[in-house]
Amino acid sequence: MHVNHGKILGIGFMLCWLAVGLSGCANTDGLMNSLNPGAQKYEITYLKKTLIPGKTTKNQVMQLFGAPSQEELNSTSRSNGSNWTYEKKEEGLEKYMTLAHKYVSTETSLKMYDASAQVSKAQGVAEDVSSVTGTKKAPNQATGSTLIIYFIDDVVDYYRLY
Repeated sequence: MHVNHGKILGIGFMLCWLAVGLSGCANTDGLMNSLNPGAQKYEITYLKKTLIPGKTTKNQVMQLFGAPSQEELNSTSRSNGSNWTYEKKEEGLEKYMTLAHKYVSTETSLKMYDASAQVSKAQGVAEDVSSVTGTKKAPNQATGSTLIIYFIDDVVDYYRLY
């Protein structure tokens, strides 16, 4: 079977530019929410409205946030405890980029990493410029990248956002 290397390279470049475009839009809520509909779970204001200790059940959490990346059982003689961990790096754009790297050549993968690094540098420069010019906006809500929800008898006990 003859493989057209030019076509494969073209697909790799398209993936690379898609990654650059999506990375450049990382602060665009609509796009990010479409790539990761459960992204709100990393915002403290959303969590305060959604997870009510003593009331919210595991089934409700599963419907809102999906399956956790990690699940642990902490059962003792006093309670039937467990905790679920959600990690932002295993969802949304990060997940798609990891998948893309699996299916392209090493050369294309390296180019994608390079493009991503260049986008990160450009975002850093833009943040520096806005900081110096006084146009930088204050963050409107606390966010994190790891959410751990602690349950007792399948009901939320408390949660932590890191």
